[in-house]
Amino acid sequence: MGLAVALDRAGVRVTLIEEDDHDARRVGDILAKAGAGAGITITTDPAIARRADLLVAAPASGTAGLVPVLRDAAPDALLVLMGQAPLPDDLPPRIAARLVRIDSAAPPPAIALIEIVAPAADATTQVRADALALLLGASAVHTPVFIAAPLLARMEDIAEDLIFRGATPWQVDEALEAFGFSLGPCAAQDLRGLDLAYARHRREDTSGTRRVPCPVLDRMVPEGRLGHKGGVGWYRYPGGGGRVIDPLIEDLAREEAYFAGITPRPLSDDTLRHRTVLALIDAGAELLAAGVPARVIDRVSIAALGFPLAHGGLMTFAEKLGLARVLADLKTLALEDSRFAPSDALLSIGDPA
Repeated sequence: MGLAVALDRAGVRVTLIEEDDHDARRVGDILAKAGAGAGITITTDPAIARRADLLVAAPASGTAGLVPVLRDAAPDALLVLMGQAPLPDDLPPRIAARLVRIDSAAPPPAIALIEIVAPAADATTQVRADALALLLGASAVHTPVFIAAPLLARMEDIAEDLIFRGATPWQVDEALEAFGFSLGPCAAQDLRGLDLAYARHRREDTSGTRRVPCPVLDRMVPEGRLGHKGGVGWYRYPGGGGRVIDPLIEDLAREEAYFAGITPRPLSDDTLRHRTVLALIDAGAELLAAGVPARVIDRVSIAALGFPLAHGGLMTFAEKLGLARVLADLKTLALEDSRFAPSDALLSIGDPA
């Protein structure tokens, strides 16, 4: 829906195809309340897609059943799959040649950078994808895997862990902003919406890939703490305005720590910065191992995470620190908490032996 609004604002004629009348009414109400999408048509007729120049699929739960939808599109339409869901195994080559996957760290319509993953797309499709990003006022990054999502996930999770162990959201944010981040991780997560991380946690629980099983955010979202859009998240937002410290979040975090047998302790700003940056560098090493160039990780870390431009981006800063030092520091932290154990990717590039 957000991309539809962004395209509408860019002057594109947009039609949203919903599954049934109930969904169509619900989406119409949401757009009306937001004062957005006045030029958007909402329908339940899938045949409309056969006349579209651009078909965007945003499956809520996996890509099962996606191939018939793409097969019915106009033969010269640009096909776009939103989000990080893997491509279906039965994707015909003629469709794959016209298909790109895109993701953005900022939910549309507030898009500054769009990542494009298109392993089988032909040259014309690549050019059309770049033109789509330009139309939306965003810069495009072509990459073999999505970059911003794993970096954001690592930063969100380490911030939650630090809060669980004794920090407050505003201490974490102030420490990272003093380091040069354009916005602290908790304030940034409030803007994106805590429900996004909550949904990610559920997916990771199902797949057994969850790295930091902290209970703080998992309690916040069911209690209605959705972030800025809900008026309260890590902070409160009276009247929809700027962020205000919420002491209740301290009580919630301390209570969950007590249930988990954790004794919160004061954490210095240096500790907050150091642990966050180490975790991000480790995530960056995994992206390097997946074939993403360091300069591209730098660019995305600045645009999507607000990593300090003065430090040159995440991997440039890692080189300044020295990967051997990063590896040694993570190994030391891992003696206290196994969740800081360095990844195989960092071990392979950071161990001087």
